[in-house]
Amino acid sequence: MTILRNSARFLAILALCASGTGPAAAAETIRLGVSFFPFHSADATRPDLLQAIAPDLQAAGYEVEKVVFLNYAEANPALAAGEIDGNLIQHRLYMDIFNRRAGADLAIAAPVYHATFALYSGTYDTLGAIPDGETVIIPGDGVNTARALMLLQAAGLIGLAPGVTHEARVADVTSNPKGLRFLELPLTAASGAYDEGGRRLAVMYPTFARALDLTGDAERLILEERGEITDAYAISLAVRAGDLDSPATRALAEALQSGAAAQWLRQNYAWASAPAR
Repeated sequence: MTILRNSARFLAILALCASGTGPAAAAETIRLGVSFFPFHSADATRPDLLQAIAPDLQAAGYEVEKVVFLNYAEANPALAAGEIDGNLIQHRLYMDIFNRRAGADLAIAAPVYHATFALYSGTYDTLGAIPDGETVIIPGDGVNTARALMLLQAAGLIGLAPGVTHEARVADVTSNPKGLRFLELPLTAASGAYDEGGRRLAVMYPTFARALDLTGDAERLILEERGEITDAYAISLAVRAGDLDSPATRALAEALQSGAAAQWLRQNYAWASAPAR
């Protein structure tokens, strides 16, 4: 299988039961692709969200086998190929692009949390202090490019062509009073470039900002507001469309949107997210 051939991936079995002695013998296994916290942590002593919902899943007769993707972009091909049963690595807009490009039929089963997307600066204390001609680092992967541009528009730093939202590109910027320059980089490279460049301006996810010990509101100039447009970016459980109504998918979706999951997010990940529901 692709997973076994690719050295960038590894498997981790997560025993999801309250007692910590292993799942019941009759439990059905759900193979779930994960890539980052709060669904996976390289630190085995750090609790994650899947552990928090373990009792609910066990009661429903399920356990999870985590399939950890060091490169999150590999999780959708694995799901489409049937190598895993679902994944927790994306929002709906990212999935839609994959479906179009790969001719796949993935579907969102449950939004789980909304990441705190923000414009960061360790140099400027206010938006007004940003000088003309400054460079801002933004994601360069298309779907998150649009999200960054909409955030900059909400900040009053740029204007986009009327009606342009989730498909926005730098070419759609129609107003740029400060003459900002845009440096488009992969999500995984943004925090390093931001730090090396003197922490001037960057639009980042908190997961990557944390690599610089930035949590809470540290160096955040403006946060993305929740709304009809931005709610499409909720990190979600994705499955193959044919499995959308399966008992396993329903049980997992219910657990991920439960009160226990929401409480865990508020207690352990409030600096980076809010429950999607």
